[in-house]
Amino acid sequence: MSVLTLRRDWTGTLDDLVDAANQFLPDILPTGKAGRTKDDVNARLVRHYTTERLLDEPLKQGREARYTRRHLLQLLTLRRLMADGFSAATLQDTLQSRTDDDLEALLAGQTQLAVQPGNPALDYLAQLRRPAAAAPAPAAPSPAPASSTPVQYTRLPVAPGLDVHVRTDFRLPRSRLEQERLAQLFLDALDHLRRPR
Repeated sequence: MSVLTLRRDWTGTLDDLVDAANQFLPDILPTGKAGRTKDDVNARLVRHYTTERLLDEPLKQGREARYTRRHLLQLLTLRRLMADGFSAATLQDTLQSRTDDDLEALLAGQTQLAVQPGNPALDYLAQLRRPAAAAPAPAAPSPAPASSTPVQYTRLPVAPGLDVHVRTDFRLPRSRLEQERLAQLFLDALDHLRRPR
């Protein structure tokens, strides 16, 4: 089950939130970074993130704190963005202003976060450490240049009779969730071939 298919009315205790987050982290974190013990979250870390205004305050039900699907989306998005090199200071108050749909799009790799860097020198160093294929795409597609520069593609033979053409500005999926989303988009595109015109 994917976090994006989790019931919209999901609620739970702090322990439920931590368990759910640790269950979904391997699908959210960039491939190669998932599954490390230091990537797991715990109750103390969630409380710290809430104090630092990285997550919404929990709801109160009597004397018990209750967490919702939104808290889970915020927590997973925060962990994903931190794995991508964003600092907690840069993300402060950022996720609280996002809608659930925005958070889902960030998790699925459909959009990229554009925030002001907290420390330009550290951000530059983080960018240097990222592999070229993992460089974040621009937040919005830029219009095609007016010059006559041709768009370049790489042709990838997939199977007999099936070639995929990939534009040079394509950003490879970095997590299992992004890979699954891309695979579904590819299958949906192939499904259109079967439909009568």
